[in-house]
Amino acid sequence: MNKCGKCGVSILDETEVCPLCRCVVESDGAKMGARYPDVRFIEKKLELIGRIVLFLSIVAGAAAVWLNYMQKTDVWWSVAVCGGLCYVQLVVLYLIKNKHAGYRNKVVTGTACGIAYVILVDYLFGFTRWSVNYVVPAALLAVDVMIIVAMIVNLRSWQSYLLFQIFVILCSGVCVLLSLAGVITKPAMSYAAFGCSCIFFLAAFIIGGRRAGNELRRRFHVR
Repeated sequence: MNKCGKCGVSILDETEVCPLCRCVVESDGAKMGARYPDVRFIEKKLELIGRIVLFLSIVAGAAAVWLNYMQKTDVWWSVAVCGGLCYVQLVVLYLIKNKHAGYRNKVVTGTACGIAYVILVDYLFGFTRWSVNYVVPAALLAVDVMIIVAMIVNLRSWQSYLLFQIFVILCSGVCVLLSLAGVITKPAMSYAAFGCSCIFFLAAFIIGGRRAGNELRRRFHVR
């Protein structure tokens, strides 16, 4: 039931304005203007979820280490479990709760930490190189696709992604160097990732024209 704060009359319908004095009515003792979302409540809820996830991660990590120790095996699979739990904490604390970090920084951080975790798992189970042969180049290709999609969606500021493209080219170039050094034994995907990164950047630079050139000069402080 609504009630006018000025006239004091009760209003049975759902109107937001008093039919007598034309003032904004109150609903259940609260003003209509108080219906905005409580941002602080949302932050507290996220903080509570983060603490619950942290507690469960600590318990799960300790249980994994204890079970691994009791099995008396040479494979420390509990390290992989703890690493995965740490990655979950990164996702919750940095990628979700941190509002100050830009989404591009979040993508770079999340991708880099995910690649590091996959390499760690591969190393713990004998390092058969499936992580560097397939997962790392596939992750770089996925980032290339995300950049292209972001450019299409944000046409007004597409040139701001050029520096991000250069970063992916450097990462895929490292994969090519590792292939030449023999660390990556199946270099097909690494070469594909490097080639796609270079092609996407060249296409953006040529099609972008002056806007692309101005953006690169501004980023690298070239007059």
